[in-house]
Amino acid sequence: MFTGGPSSCSRWMTMPVLRRRFFEPGRMASVQTGHVGGSAVRQVTRGMPSDVPVPRNITVALEFKFGIISGYDARQRQSHAARLFLKIVALTDFRYDIPLIANTTDLITSLDAEFEGVIPQHDSPNHAALGFALGASLGVLQPETFDDATHAASVEITREIGEPDHVVFLLLDGFGMNFVDTLSEDSYVRKHTVSTICSTLPTSTGPNLMALATGRWPGTHGNLGWDVHIPRLGERIQPLPWRLTRTGQPLHEVGFSPLELLLAPMIPFRNLGSFTFVVDNDLAASTTTQMYGQLDTAGYAKEDDSVSQITNHILDAISNASGKSFTYVYWTEVDSCAHAYGETHPITRTAVLRAAALVEALGKALKGKARFIATADHGHLDSPDEVWMTLTPDSPLSQYLTCVPAGEPRTLFFHTKSGTEERFQDLFDAAFGDRFTLMRSEEAVELGLFGPPELVSIAARARMGEFFALSKGRWSIYAADSEEEVTLQSMHGGITTAESIVPLIVV
Repeated sequence: MFTGGPSSCSRWMTMPVLRRRFFEPGRMASVQTGHVGGSAVRQVTRGMPSDVPVPRNITVALEFKFGIISGYDARQRQSHAARLFLKIVALTDFRYDIPLIANTTDLITSLDAEFEGVIPQHDSPNHAALGFALGASLGVLQPETFDDATHAASVEITREIGEPDHVVFLLLDGFGMNFVDTLSEDSYVRKHTVSTICSTLPTSTGPNLMALATGRWPGTHGNLGWDVHIPRLGERIQPLPWRLTRTGQPLHEVGFSPLELLLAPMIPFRNLGSFTFVVDNDLAASTTTQMYGQLDTAGYAKEDDSVSQITNHILDAISNASGKSFTYVYWTEVDSCAHAYGETHPITRTAVLRAAALVEALGKALKGKARFIATADHGHLDSPDEVWMTLTPDSPLSQYLTCVPAGEPRTLFFHTKSGTEERFQDLFDAAFGDRFTLMRSEEAVELGLFGPPELVSIAARARMGEFFALSKGRWSIYAADSEEEVTLQSMHGGITTAESIVPLIVV
């Protein structure tokens, strides 16, 4: 075991026993349970050359529920220990050549340095906190109804926003720091990026749009990805296009309403003097847009003059407001191009430059008229064809499932038939264990992946099923209702930096 850890760590608490191989062959040889003082710990073994004067075995002991890290209160210890645990078991990019980490202090330092910002942290800036900060700055929500972590995470954001009369919020779908960092250092976007924020998990549009709209994490608001399992219907829905996944049938035709999807109330921006949603014409009349409630919707055409159209809509909303105003602009081009062509394709690069030009144009047009804030819902990670796998109804795993997996291709939720959990687990590990980490959904909840565990609702837990799978590296699984295959050239949904970290731009 470690001998150089904090001396005040005097007790070891039980960790979840996961009997599975988590790492790619050649990275970490095995993960096995050991015991210290009768309590289960994780023992991570890695073969090293015999002439290297470092320990051949490392025991990583982390308290799962209450933490073992000294100097923290109970909530902080739990959060810190859980993050370290997930960093160890879920990421293939675990590269410590020589010298090998020799004690817990060095391990913690190295893990935090390498994976800073990747694991969603409740008390650090995130999309739920940004939604809260927007509502608080405009005076339309009751701060006391939100949890302490959200308050803490919103402090920096609220300071940047201030208390303006007019806020213009631009959501650039997919415009993560992976794209921002490719812009020149003297670009308008980089000069006005005041900080970064971390997407909630899954790092995809639905969960993070709803985090912004409610100020809550996915485990509270209930939107858990592109495909969401609805127990009452017994199948998946796709909230953004508002249809049944299996048939494409509009959800209102099967008696499913927006009120049933959302498990948390929207921030009441509609109580302001003006609440305007500016989207492209294809989305202006969509059910998803109308979920925001009583608001004015202004559409723009995807043409060369779209920037001027958007600017005019914003200025009209501000000038016609009877009091404070909130104008929400949604821009989709970066995300759609990245999915179709890949993160580094010239067409995607052009879309990135157009997004940067939009930020600059709006920032300059609104100077002195409104507080202008821009961010993204997630970033992107190149996903060539060879990293895609397909799970169909005829796949051996499907015999143990009650329905097709939900969530995202990089973060999947599985509903298993009663009594088949062990068989499903073993078969999944044999098929995908070197590419995905499988854990019980309750374990994922307790790790805080979907928000503070105590705030995850019963209804949201039912949508998660029994198991949760998290991609290691670039891997994606397309869960299909038929034999069809779908591959996208760039993806998001997982916990890599490219997918998770987005800019906070304030002018």
